[in-house]
Amino acid sequence: MKALEKSAYREYEVSNAFNEIILSHLDGYNGRKKEQLKSFLEDLQNGGCVSGMISDFIYHSDCKAFYIEHIDDLQDIRKELEDAFGTPIENRYDSPHYTFMCWLCFEEYCYDIYTNSFE
Repeated sequence: MKALEKSAYREYEVSNAFNEIILSHLDGYNGRKKEQLKSFLEDLQNGGCVSGMISDFIYHSDCKAFYIEHIDDLQDIRKELEDAFGTPIENRYDSPHYTFMCWLCFEEYCYDIYTNSFE
């Protein structure tokens, strides 16, 4: 799907894992693939990972395993964001660091795809 190739984070290996997660959630949406993707991304922007809509990131143990596997990419994405914002990004849910990092980076990845494909 071309929209997934538009992310500024596509150079990170974790983008492949993020793309698999995204694609696995599209069947629950109506329309063609691009319409499904737009609806999914809008739902994520409204509810975030904290809503539980991303089954891969519901349990802390799943987030921990994902974080360990992709630690360098996730830390680099966070650093890019903090450099762009000029301020540290706070863990406002006081969740474990690895859960926070998975949620932060996945949501940012999806937001980036949305802005590059639908705005």
